Amino acid sequence: MFKLSVVVPVYKVEDYLEKCLDSVYPQLTDECEVVLVDDGSPDNCGAICDAYREKHPERTTVVHQENKGIGGARNAGVNAAKGEFLFFIDSDDTVNPGAIRTVLDAVDKYNADITVFPLNVVDKDGKLCEIMADDFECGKVFDPRNIDKCIVGTPAIWNKVVRSSLFTKTGISFPPRVWYEDIRTTPKLIASAESIVYMDTPLHNYLRRDGSIMNNATLHRNTEIIDALDDLISWFKEKELYETYREALDYLIIDHVYVSTLVRIIKSAGTKHPLMKTFADYAKKNCNSFNTGKNRFISEVMPKNRRIVYKLLRKKMYFAVNLIFKIKK
Repeated sequence: MFKLSVVVPVYKVEDYLEKCLDSVYPQLTDECEVVLVDDGSPDNCGAICDAYREKHPERTTVVHQENKGIGGARNAGVNAAKGEFLFFIDSDDTVNPGAIRTVLDAVDKYNADITVFPLNVVDKDGKLCEIMADDFECGKVFDPRNIDKCIVGTPAIWNKVVRSSLFTKTGISFPPRVWYEDIRTTPKLIASAESIVYMDTPLHNYLRRDGSIMNNATLHRNTEIIDALDDLISWFKEKELYETYREALDYLIIDHVYVSTLVRIIKSAGTKHPLMKTFADYAKKNCNSFNTGKNRFISEVMPKNRRIVYKLLRKKMYFAVNLIFKIKK
């Protein structure tokens, strides 16, 4: 049994994988293992994983499987892991020096079910683009079941360290072969946890790759965010938690289904694309806060610049939104 399992799903990243792993392995202690999941990668990734296992056999597990998508790869990593806590790292990202020690110290000190760290977003040259951090008092353990704000934070799993039993006891898993697998999963984990702590030290460097999620050929796949929120809302209703988290779930629709997706479409395909109406109609039908215009998380959580975009979108001033992002380029 290890204290920490670092889970790395691997698919078509041979240009990045060694840099990722070389940021992790020198930091490992006897309390740590690495679980590498080769998700049917057609390139040299499988061989690279095996090479690291040969170098570090005592603390490396490699899983080779048919392609199941990043969600399916993470599930395989969860199943293979022997650690009390899980730290998910995407294979084109890196962690900062001292990150593993910081994680171990945090779980030893706070013993929280979920530990959340700020997230560095970097470009291909390693330049820091932004730091993403949830707005909570750091170093204080919260009961997320009493604070609905916890589920509206950054949905990414890679800035969180999660107690492995949170998966096994609840049956929560990542959906395979879909987009938006994190937002389908992370809020469920948070709502099921008994304790969560927020830290102030960024550990993970998320690589923002050009064209990694959005181009005209895959534009239609953004409709999967609707499936994701439908799945999420159904789960909260099944667990009889919907009324407790209704306003937070409404905010997730506003932020992810309405604002984020409309902005992506405008940036990629302009303001006339028929999917614009699809997402606006979903928000009107499924989000009471959208119709009333009242949701406390818009002022408490949504950044000022994003609130401006949201107001412009509601007024259908799409040309202004498009202009904002052209100027930002």
